[in-house]
Amino acid sequence: MPDEKPVTFAMQCLLIILMAEARELPNARIADRGLDLKKEYRDRLVQRGWITARKAGRGISLDLTEAGWAEAIAQLGADPPKGAGAGGAALYTVLGRLRGYLDRSDLAASDLFAAAEDDDAEIDVRIRKAYAEIAMTPGEMVSLAALRPRLAGATRPEVDAALVALSSAPDVRIIPESNQKTLSDAQREAAVSIGNQDRHLIAIGV
Repeated sequence: MPDEKPVTFAMQCLLIILMAEARELPNARIADRGLDLKKEYRDRLVQRGWITARKAGRGISLDLTEAGWAEAIAQLGADPPKGAGAGGAALYTVLGRLRGYLDRSDLAASDLFAAAEDDDAEIDVRIRKAYAEIAMTPGEMVSLAALRPRLAGATRPEVDAALVALSSAPDVRIIPESNQKTLSDAQREAAVSIGNQDRHLIAIGV
């Protein structure tokens, strides 16, 4: 049954943040910015079909759906919600000016809020995205040698640390190649050491 409860200002702010970032974000990162939306309100956004929320490690990551993008874009030029206060008035003034800029420049909102550079994303989110681009199905084993080139801009220690952290996630497996003789030099170089063991393959969604 559709959620017919009113949308709060904080819920609208979450949509606006996800629109501005134009990518999936860990909920913890959003909370660090000062918007710690209660689970009840996140669930209502999911029920409305405006966001997706998926488990990522020990937390969850949020992203806009197509309908959520439409709702967020509708805030450009809209009036501030009731109870938004001075901060809401300032935010919606800026959003209104952005709407005017888009109209004058004959630009779509997607041109303004282009997908953020992957280099700025959390490494674990980038790893999951890169895996999804390579794997044919969730849970398929993918070589780290194929994964690492898709993480340009991140340092080797950053990627290794993220892989070690992800290895404890319930939906992630990072294992050694069972037949070590088949490994190429590139595959050996791409391995990550976890528990004093070189591991060459990753599966997500298991």
